[in-house]
Amino acid sequence: MSQRCSAKNKSGKRCGAWAVTGATQCALHSDPERAAEMGSKHGRRLTFPPPTDALTHRPLKSIGEVSELLEETINRVRQGPFDLRAANSIGFLAGILLKALDQRLEERLKHLEAVMSIKRGTDTDPFEFRSAKESAHDQSATTSQSN
Repeated sequence: MSQRCSAKNKSGKRCGAWAVTGATQCALHSDPERAAEMGSKHGRRLTFPPPTDALTHRPLKSIGEVSELLEETINRVRQGPFDLRAANSIGFLAGILLKALDQRLEERLKHLEAVMSIKRGTDTDPFEFRSAKESAHDQSATTSQSN
């Protein structure tokens, strides 16, 4: 009949694991070397060797440059051994950078709209788009009113 391990843990309580058949202790307590070996492996992760063609530094000042980096990363992942955690990080950070660049672009656009409204006198003048028929009709109406 199987029984529980009779060894005590660090807090002084019984181990509680099932004992090895025909013994009074579990597999780890009956073989201390095995326990030490398993403990030394704790926390180790699978590591990839650094790629021979390491990523080069590249400035990422525009949306186009960020797009090129993402394209290069996607191609490297598809071609072969590339650290997927690094690729995931690049993708995540590139998304944040794209939002920041988009915000800069919005600020520049607001500034340009403000400059154009000062020059034209109204907020909508530079952005009123009309078809050629509408503008010709408006011109003929203003000409007939002036006569």
